[in-house]
Amino acid sequence: MIILKTFQQTAVNNAYSILHSCLEDISNLHKGSSNRAEKEYIIQHKGNLLFESPTGTGKTLMMGHVAEKLSINHKMIWIWLAPFGGVIEQTRKVIKQEFNALYVSDVKTERSVANLRSGNVYVTTWSSVAMTNAESRKSRQDTETMPSLDVLFDAARASGFSIGVIIDEAHHSFRGQTQAYQFYKNVIAPEITIMSTATPRDADIDAFVRSNDIKHLSRITVSRQQGIDAGLLKKGIKVGLFRISHENAKSLVDFDKTALLAGLQTHRDLHELLQKEGVTITPLLLVQARSNENIEDIRQWLQQAGIAESKVRVHTADEPDPHLMSIAIDEEVEVLIFKMAVATGFDAPRAFTLVSMRTSRDPDFGIQIIGRIMRVDRRLQSKIDIPEALRYGYVFLSDKETQSGLTGAAQRINLIRDELSPVTKNVNVIPLSGMVTKQDSNGQVQFVLTESIIEQSETTSIPVEETPNASMQRFGLFSFEEERPASTTPKSSAQGQTYARSAVANYTYPLNTALNGVPKRLKRAQTKLDMSDLLEDIVNLFDINDEVINITQQSAVNIVRENIEIFTNRRGPDESVQAALLQKEISQRGQASLFAANKDGTLSIKSLQLKLEEKLKQEFTRRGWMHMTDGGKVREALYKILVLKSNQLHKAIKEATFRHIESVDAEPLPEFVESMDELDYSRYNIYSIYPDDLNTWELAFAKWLDADDQDVVRWWHRNPPRKAYSVLIPIPGHGNFYPDFVVGVKDRTRGNGILLIDTKERINDEEGQAVAKIETEHMDYKKVMIVYWENKERWMTVEYNPTQNKNQLDRILNYSLMQSY
Repeated sequence: MIILKTFQQTAVNNAYSILHSCLEDISNLHKGSSNRAEKEYIIQHKGNLLFESPTGTGKTLMMGHVAEKLSINHKMIWIWLAPFGGVIEQTRKVIKQEFNALYVSDVKTERSVANLRSGNVYVTTWSSVAMTNAESRKSRQDTETMPSLDVLFDAARASGFSIGVIIDEAHHSFRGQTQAYQFYKNVIAPEITIMSTATPRDADIDAFVRSNDIKHLSRITVSRQQGIDAGLLKKGIKVGLFRISHENAKSLVDFDKTALLAGLQTHRDLHELLQKEGVTITPLLLVQARSNENIEDIRQWLQQAGIAESKVRVHTADEPDPHLMSIAIDEEVEVLIFKMAVATGFDAPRAFTLVSMRTSRDPDFGIQIIGRIMRVDRRLQSKIDIPEALRYGYVFLSDKETQSGLTGAAQRINLIRDELSPVTKNVNVIPLSGMVTKQDSNGQVQFVLTESIIEQSETTSIPVEETPNASMQRFGLFSFEEERPASTTPKSSAQGQTYARSAVANYTYPLNTALNGVPKRLKRAQTKLDMSDLLEDIVNLFDINDEVINITQQSAVNIVRENIEIFTNRRGPDESVQAALLQKEISQRGQASLFAANKDGTLSIKSLQLKLEEKLKQEFTRRGWMHMTDGGKVREALYKILVLKSNQLHKAIKEATFRHIESVDAEPLPEFVESMDELDYSRYNIYSIYPDDLNTWELAFAKWLDADDQDVVRWWHRNPPRKAYSVLIPIPGHGNFYPDFVVGVKDRTRGNGILLIDTKERINDEEGQAVAKIETEHMDYKKVMIVYWENKERWMTVEYNPTQNKNQLDRILNYSLMQSY
């Protein structure tokens, strides 16, 4: 028999005292119908008790001892309601082994009234006795030799027995159980109810209390720290999560396999440590799968890692293991694969490590996951000087988002306050990736983002306030030039071409030739008519160097494993680990990258792929890698290069296309523009107005240009798309790029004194257009400056980050920066 720990004995004594008092008060009532209301009052106020205690602190043991003491001193029978059918046998075993005054009775075959004795315990589930399905509730039907449970309870009470109910894992018992409520209240009608939960202040328990007119629920609460001090619980749970810095490669990593191999290595390390300590424990590795297909993958990965098939068990609803409970003590079994069932009620103290591939974020489920590996094996409970590593459980999550379920579970476990000893300190649990916690004045935990890049997504035009300088300049306070009235007559060009205004246009605005350096026409880039050798140029420029060729042999990538102890917030050092690659995903992404290279329809994808494969095969042959020259392997190798070194093809296409682009004169700039409405005056616009097609952030940038107080901006032009006089840059795979602004910049040596600027609402997009634009270059005007209006307060330049393969904010834009850009 298990000897109770001090805190367990105290909890049992306190619980017994409360419930014993209830039964004593009932027994002191005079018999008669007039006392039914008094009895009900006593039960409602004194007959209901809840053990709140983390999984692993012995709730089942404590409830059993309370029931045993009550059965010795009062005439009682019990119905013990387990949350799931899978733990019934385990509960029966505990009762038989640990309680001399409790007697397990079979609810199906031992319902004889004549054989009742104090301490009889019927172990069953809600679904067996409180369902409408007749097959599921045979125990509630009379037979030729036995009464139904309903009759048994009535007969027992008539014989002087009190009825007690024990509801194990109550936080799992009441969800959607209308029939359970009715069975409990109207059929059992117990004098004593003992419940247990690992989830404090559970809403389902509160609903049960309200529905059954329970006026007062006594609570015996036990903290996690008490379980640790008593040697029943491990000190904490260390969680390993995997982070990859390169977003482009995130979908290529097989996080399931990576988590499994990390968990398996920890499992082996712990096994070796136990052997060194002379402890004859074979630790158990629990692996929670997502699906049946996932289970088969796990089996295969374990075999590849050297785990014999005989050491692996699987238990799922589709493939139940009839000897599940024996796995806890069968040390020939090293790995148990499951989906859901083992997460609740399975008791295996030799389990140290759990790998979860499920994406649940439910804190209740997190509590159960923690509970499976929090227990301490009896062979270690008496040992004081054991290595620190053996005092922890280990969880590896293949899905980082799953962590919210564990952190939520840790917070809820922390809510269980020890009413038997001093209250432990609050526990703050931090989720990873840029979040920290703080406590408000009420002690509540708040999550705070430490950094973020805010990408504006304006869809409507909002009036933009002018800066003081811009406003004063507009009204001539810093300038002696006068505003020129809009012309009402058509203007003719020097070549005699007339720009006729519409019959309904009310205002025309002529080109302001007084501005310094305004050109008559701009330069545009366009592809040459003869593109016949473009494909050959791309293949020739596709660089297969040593770094690239070595990628074809790569089956894993380096990623970071973050380590955190969820009860103390302590983070261990990050570790670099090898993560397996998903070849299927690589193949799909490789094909997609080829198709993306031909968005504008200038290439034959089939021809490009075949020529690239032939070049790669020749390189394999040159290096003597004959095992790689098979057609299928060459194609897989090419896909790896296209995905893991995605810039190689992009760079080749860019350089090859640049060789086929020429600079030509655009059509002359219009001599005037027209508008139905009068347009606001602009200081440096070549037509002295703010065009009416500017969106919110474009208008704000135009006013920023006009606010120049450093004499850098000479003039600016709104560069409209798809006009014969506009500046354009062909971008392979993305069509033609028309930068928003063409700006004349004083003392700029590049671009003939002209700078192209594009304003962005978002600095990145799924299609990759923002990245493509920032990497492009005009033959005459050079690199395009990309700018972003951060928080609608300041303009920032945007630059490409090759490590992240995305754009990022670079520096605050100032006027002098345009001269050297």
